[in-house]
Amino acid sequence: MSRLVGLIVLLAVLAFALSIPACQGNTRQLPYNGTYGFRVVLENNPAAVDPTWDQVVAFLKADGTDEMEYVAADFMCGSFAQEVHNNAEKAGIRAAWVGVDLAGKQVGHAVNAFNTTDRGLVYTDSTGQTAQAYDMALLIPETENGGGGDSAPGGDRVAYVDRGKELGFISLSVNPSPDYAYYENYRVQSRDYEAKLTDYNDKVTAYNADVQDFNRWVGGTSFTVGSSGARRAGEWKRQLQMSLYMLKSEEAGLDRGKAGLGPIWKPMGAVSGINVSW
Repeated sequence: MSRLVGLIVLLAVLAFALSIPACQGNTRQLPYNGTYGFRVVLENNPAAVDPTWDQVVAFLKADGTDEMEYVAADFMCGSFAQEVHNNAEKAGIRAAWVGVDLAGKQVGHAVNAFNTTDRGLVYTDSTGQTAQAYDMALLIPETENGGGGDSAPGGDRVAYVDRGKELGFISLSVNPSPDYAYYENYRVQSRDYEAKLTDYNDKVTAYNADVQDFNRWVGGTSFTVGSSGARRAGEWKRQLQMSLYMLKSEEAGLDRGKAGLGPIWKPMGAVSGINVSW
């Protein structure tokens, strides 16, 4: 009997402890789900100051949040944004947790913001890419060629957040500007690259089919020097060699273009609301 009473008292004390809101001192609880379904809790540093853009970049490159595992329902975008916020504040950098509402979607996305002294308010995203979001309601940044999950590269990104415009991303690895106008120009370049890549892949498919046709035609056939068959085989071979040369040249150009663009992230939809919490 005494053990049962003791257990009931213990559970009552535990329930009371869990019910205390996490908003005491320099912490702030937000009405958003974070790690393991608990509310997002921001840990603020009263001594933290607004950084420069270069300081934000240096912090994110040193911070390992983007390398953490995305786990549906347990550790998603809100948790990543919480980690970046709290780590930045500990490092003396004033940061914000930002909830982004998307038009026509029940679930939005979470990113971070910094009020930089030289570039104004900038947004970043460090959501990891090591798990596939299995539910359409769970939004995770995806690349144009590979989607989300294990096939998509991780890494910190600049997030481009503007009400009424698409929520987009550019990898921090290509040193992008945080200005939305820069993103709009980037999207023009990325669409051009995607179109050229599609055209290149079509050419490769056609070239490979042509090579197979050539091999079937000349296979096991003996041509007499100077005959029409020999002339046709020689001309066809030269055309294939020229096509291969041009494809390799085109491939090199695409590689250079891709290096400047970095991973190309799909926009997540139109921004209908921006909720910034410092």
